[in-house]
Amino acid sequence: MGAHGRLVADRFASDLLGNSLSDSVRGYDRLARWYWLLEKPVFRNELQRARMALLSELPPVARILMLGEGDGRLLAEVLRTQPHAFVTSVEQSPEMLRLQRERVLQWGASDRVRLVGQDATDWSAKGQTFACVITPFFLDCFREAELRCHLPKWLALVEPGGWFYHVDFVLPSSGWRRLRAKFWSGVMHRFFAWQTGLTSQSLIAVEPFLGVDKWSVHRTQVLNHGFLQARLYRRLPKQDGQVSSWSVTAESSGSETRQEFRLSRDLRKS
Repeated sequence: MGAHGRLVADRFASDLLGNSLSDSVRGYDRLARWYWLLEKPVFRNELQRARMALLSELPPVARILMLGEGDGRLLAEVLRTQPHAFVTSVEQSPEMLRLQRERVLQWGASDRVRLVGQDATDWSAKGQTFACVITPFFLDCFREAELRCHLPKWLALVEPGGWFYHVDFVLPSSGWRRLRAKFWSGVMHRFFAWQTGLTSQSLIAVEPFLGVDKWSVHRTQVLNHGFLQARLYRRLPKQDGQVSSWSVTAESSGSETRQEFRLSRDLRKS
């Protein structure tokens, strides 16, 4: 089978076809070509910096799942940094998938990418597991009840000892940074509600959905005055006495201040 034939969009669910395109899909299709440009006025290149921030921390893996990757800019970096990995990308927007396909072809990586045109909430891995699941600016699209329903299902796809790479907007704990983040978060939620029918109205922390006995934080990098966060989690084996390791890289006022610390917790006491 030729390269073009091996780079396949698995299937488009019936509600993504013809006149039945959902408001969300139509909206992201309209925005796809200009998505990179929409990031520039407020964030310049920092969203892409956040996407790429911890890729170098991820060791070589065999199978990667990307959910809601968008226009393929992070996919291209994953292909570059993980030259032996097979990547499955699940994205509901046909136009976003087209842009992903273009980037994959540019990299000559058609034989190690599977593009799935489907809403991730409806997609089934059919028993397959992955060494790493990546969610770049994706989980902020969901309300708390939706995350409670779907995030455990997606995290269950990570094999023991595997990785969860989460990049998203977060609210700083206090001060002007929190006020700034809440303002821009509100602006973005209203814009995407207008353009795509987004129903989420606020940022939801994902940490409550990750059990301390299942995941440890390998490394965190914070950018844009605490508004952007890249965090790499490691799935733990089920055993007593697991020690969780945390490492944080913080950025403020254009210069990076590196803070590294370790927190230990005896899970038998939790």
